[in-house]
Amino acid sequence: MLDMEEATRLARQFLDQKVSHEGMAFALVEGERAQVGTAFYFDCQSAAYLRTGDLRDMAIGTGYVRVDGETGECRMLGATESAQLDLF
Repeated sequence: MLDMEEATRLARQFLDQKVSHEGMAFALVEGERAQVGTAFYFDCQSAAYLRTGDLRDMAIGTGYVRVDGETGECRMLGATESAQLDLF
């Protein structure tokens, strides 16, 4: 079973390697993380928006990053799925 520190590292790596692209880099939102059962959830947003607060830089329609605590598998949830979890 992963701990929060290792899950955070995997979530950051996932954003850097699988989600971020040339037009928009993503980052974890500081302090917005939770463990539910064996899964870890992290809120994320565009790095530019987190840096500037400018609404034009905000990523719309994205959800949480989910890290499976047993396997380390990461995936991006959709906005609806994240809203149903209502973690942050």
